[in-house]
Amino acid sequence: MLKKIFVKFVRWIGYDLGISPNQVTIGRLFCFVPGWFIWFYRNDLAAELGWPWQVFGVIAIIIVFTVVSFDIVDGALARETGQVSDQGKILDPIVDKLITYSTLALFWHSISKSGFFVLLALDLSSTFLRGSQVQGANQFGKRKAFAQNISKIFFAIAVISDLPQLNLAGNVLIWLAVILASISVGVRVLSPKTRGSFRIAIPQLVTLCNLGGGLGAIWLAAHGEIALGVLCTLVAMLFDLGDGAVARKLGVSSNFGKQFDTIADMVSFGMAPAALAVAANNWRPLAMLIGVGYFLATIIRLYDYGRSKDITPKGFFRGLPSPAGAWLVVASALFPWPWLSIFVMIAAAIMMCMFIVNWIHFNQIFSSMRYTELAACLGLGLVIAILLKNPAVFAAGPILVYIISPKWRKPALPK
Repeated sequence: MLKKIFVKFVRWIGYDLGISPNQVTIGRLFCFVPGWFIWFYRNDLAAELGWPWQVFGVIAIIIVFTVVSFDIVDGALARETGQVSDQGKILDPIVDKLITYSTLALFWHSISKSGFFVLLALDLSSTFLRGSQVQGANQFGKRKAFAQNISKIFFAIAVISDLPQLNLAGNVLIWLAVILASISVGVRVLSPKTRGSFRIAIPQLVTLCNLGGGLGAIWLAAHGEIALGVLCTLVAMLFDLGDGAVARKLGVSSNFGKQFDTIADMVSFGMAPAALAVAANNWRPLAMLIGVGYFLATIIRLYDYGRSKDITPKGFFRGLPSPAGAWLVVASALFPWPWLSIFVMIAAAIMMCMFIVNWIHFNQIFSSMRYTELAACLGLGLVIAILLKNPAVFAAGPILVYIISPKWRKPALPK
C-alpha cells in the first residue's frame, strides 16, 4: 500500500511536475537551511515572538526530517525517469553529508565525539570509494544512513522533552552506524576472494553484537540499572533482526552461524529478560524460580523453532517468538509495580509454548503495517507513557498490539 503511494508520488513529481532528480537534491539543501537556523535560534525566536521555544524546536524537526525523508525520492526519481547522471552521483552524497553532519553538530554537547569523528571519516572514505567504483551505495551504507537519521530523532526529543536519558539511545545508534559504515567500507576495499570469506563472517559479527547486548543487559541487571538493561535488550533485538537478513542478502549460511544465533538468543531473550525482571523484584527467591521457568520456556521455544520450520506457515512463528517474549518482559520491568513483571514472565512463557497459535514474523509485519496497527501502537504507547509519566514505558504499546495480532494476522489458507 505505502509502496504504491510512494511510486505514484515519484511519478507525479517526475512526469506531471517535470522536476529532475538533481533539482530535488538541490531543493533539499535549500529547504534544510531554514530548518537548521530555526533550531539553532529557537530560544531567540521564542523571546522575540513570545512563543514557547519548544514550538520552534518542533517546527525545525518537521522541516529537517521532511528534507531527510526526501533523500529516497531523488534516487527513486532518477531510476524511474532514467535520469541517472554522473553529476547526480556526486551531488547527492555531498548534499547528504552536509545535511547529516550539520544536523548532528546541533547536538554537539550530547553526541559521542569519538563516534561522530569516526563515522565522519568512514563516511568520507565510503563516498570516495563509491565515486571510484561502478556500484552505488550498498545495503550496509543504506542501513548506516537509517541509523544516523533515527539517532537525530532521539537527540532532538531529548532536548525538547528535557529527557537527557534519550541521548544514550542516540549514541547507541551512532555507534551502530559506525559498525555498519565499517562493514560498508570493508566490502568496498577487500579483494573478491577475501570478500567471500568476509561475507561469511559478517552475519556472525552481527550475532556477536546480539550476544553482547544480552550480556550487557545481564551485567546491568546485576548492578540495578534496569532501564539501561532494557535498552541493551532492545538493541540486541535489532541485531537479531539483522543477522538473518544480512545472511540472506549476502547469500551465505553455515551450521556454526545457526548454532551461534541460537546461543545468542538464549542469552539475550531468555537469560537477560529474566535477570531484569528478577532484579526489579530485588532477587526474591520466588522471582528467581519463575525466571528459571521463563528461561526454560525460551529454550523450548528455540528448540521447536529449529525443528518445525518445514511445518510452520511461511512468514509466521509457531508460538510467540522469543524476542517478542523478551520485549514484553523487559517492558513490564519498567512499570512502577515490580510484581507485574513476574506475572508477565509467566504469561510470556505460556505464549512462547502455545504452538497452535501463529504470530507473524517481525520482518514481515514491519514492511506491511497497516495504518490502524501503526496508530494503535503509537496511541497505546503514548497513553501508557502519559499515565505513568515515564516515556520509557512507551515500549509496551507496540508489543501489546503485536501480542494480540494473531486475531487479524493469520496465515493464508492453502489453496
